[in-house]
Order: sequence, then C-alpha cells, then structure tokens
Amino acid sequence: MHNIDGDMRSFVVLIFALSLWFCSSEPEKNPNRDPYSLETLLFLEEVLLDVWENPSAKEDAMSRLRYVCRTKDTDDGYLCYMWGLLEYQRGNYNESYAGFRKALEKNPNDTLYKNMLRLSAEKSGNLADLKAHSYDGEVLASLSELDKQCKEEKSPNISTFQFLIERGVFTKESLKRGSFSTCFQKLEPNEQISLQKQIRNPNLSYKERLYADQMKSDPFTKIWDTSSYHRGELGKEMVGGTQGAVSATVSSNSEGNLSLVSGSIRPSPMTEAWRKVKLTSLSGNEAQAKEAFKQFMTEVRISKTKGKSEAMMAIALERAAKLLLEQDPGYSKIRFLAKEL
Repeated sequence: MHNIDGDMRSFVVLIFALSLWFCSSEPEKNPNRDPYSLETLLFLEEVLLDVWENPSAKEDAMSRLRYVCRTKDTDDGYLCYMWGLLEYQRGNYNESYAGFRKALEKNPNDTLYKNMLRLSAEKSGNLADLKAHSYDGEVLASLSELDKQCKEEKSPNISTFQFLIERGVFTKESLKRGSFSTCFQKLEPNEQISLQKQIRNPNLSYKERLYADQMKSDPFTKIWDTSSYHRGELGKEMVGGTQGAVSATVSSNSEGNLSLVSGSIRPSPMTEAWRKVKLTSLSGNEAQAKEAFKQFMTEVRISKTKGKSEAMMAIALERAAKLLLEQDPGYSKIRFLAKEL
C-alpha cells in the first residue's frame, strides 16, 4: 500500500468536500442512518486522525470503529468496510476478515466488499470459513484456491474450473486471455474443450459489467439515468446540456436503483421528462415546453417524497435545470420556464 498515509489523507479531504455539498444544513441526529452523512464522515475523520497521528489513541479509535460497525452501522456496511480496510493495512488479517464479512452481510451485492473479503480470507487462512459462509463465499474461496494453485505452478484442478464456469465466473474470452488463461492451458486439450462447451455466457462484456457496477454505486441512479455520464459522454446527457455550457454531474458511493433490461438501462421518468423539455427547446413550442416542464417538476416532487437522499438529489437536479434554462444557449427559446423554478 504505497504512500498510504498521503493517499488516505487526500481521500478524507475529498469525502468532506462531497459531504458539505451533499448533506443538508440540518443533518440527522443518528449518524449511522446515512453512510455518507456529515456525522458519519466526522466520526470517520476522528477515527482516521487518531489512527494515523495519535499513537496513544490508535487502539481506542479502532475499538470505537469496531463497535460502531457491529452495533450501529447502516445497511450499507461502509463503516465496517473501513474497519476491515484499516485492519488489513495494519496486517491484522483476522480482524480485517471480520470487518469485510460484516460489511458484506449488510450489503451483499457490493463487488469491492466481496473482493476485499476474499483477499483478507487468503491472508488470514479463512478460506474454508468463507467457502462455508454463503453461495458467493463458495465462489470467492474457490477462485482464491485456483489462483493459489496457478501461482504455485501446480496442476490446476479441473473440478474447480468446472465449478467456476457453472457459476458464471469464466467466459471463453477470459479463459483465452484473462489472468487464468496460462493456468487453463495446463489442462489436457480434451479437458479444455469439454470445459469450453459448458460456458453459457461467451458474449459477456466486462466493459458493460463495469458500467453497471458504476451506475449501481451512483446514488443519482435512483432517480436519474446516469448511463451517459458513466460511459464518458461528458455528462451532457446527465442534465441535457449543450457541450461546453452549464452542466452538472455528481457521483458518490452508495447503492443505486439500477434496472437492466436486455443489457440496456431503463430510463427514469424524470430523465424522460427532461428529454422532452430538451426537445421542445429545439422547436420553441411554448405549449409543449410548458407541458414537458410540468411533467419534469411532477417527477421532482415525487422524488422529494421518497426519502432524504432522493430529496437532496432532486433539489440538485432542479437547480441544474434552472441554470440550464437561464444560461445554456440551447434553451434560449424556452428561457421563460426558468421563472417556474
């Protein structure tokens, strides 16, 4: 973990900058209901500063973090993940395994939590426990066992390859070019052919899987179609802006509400409403513009009733819409709608 102190300090500065924007002026009294609330981040900063800069308070800080993880952490598992990460960095791999396992219990779909649980299980000798832990745990432990066999240049176990293929871990492409390809080539030719015939997902796109993971971890995905932003399209579709003009893109790390249908993202009602507003900006049809804008504002109001985080995101998008209508040249024909905001 090269230059960990500097990197982690930079991380704390970043999360505090985000929290000051993202949190309301009256944060919740319970600091653990929102993993990115101001109170939670303040608690985490206090712990991290004690761990790095106050040797006499280091163990007490870790004890507080461990206690909060076990008794008060949110369903997100973020503080448990931080406990596991700090213990991993300190070389306390049994403790880090306990932290990552707890984090994954709270958020079983988090890919990062799964990977760190697997690595800490390897370091702590807990692969057998991981394998018995859950359906995913069996996959993660088997992957680590195969990785160990390959690194030690032992003959790979065909049954492990077969199990992981059945669970959808490997594709034809990954066995041909991936990190396990050299190991796979050590199998007998007839074994390779037999295993490749069992692969059911040869066309899996890892790029699409990455986009899906990014969108799942972006809170705005709950109310907005974030696909264009995460695909690197300059975020202009995020709020429908003209390239080079006023734009607003915000990302964070909490669970999103992603719906994948035949490999595509189902657009949110709010996104669809704003796209209609954008279309009317081209034609300048005032009646259609008013109707589309009314629909957009209806979706904003609905989002504000869904929860605190959704309400804050809806307010952010509402403000972005106001800036676009007031300043973006692409909306000059319907500039009058800014008065509604």
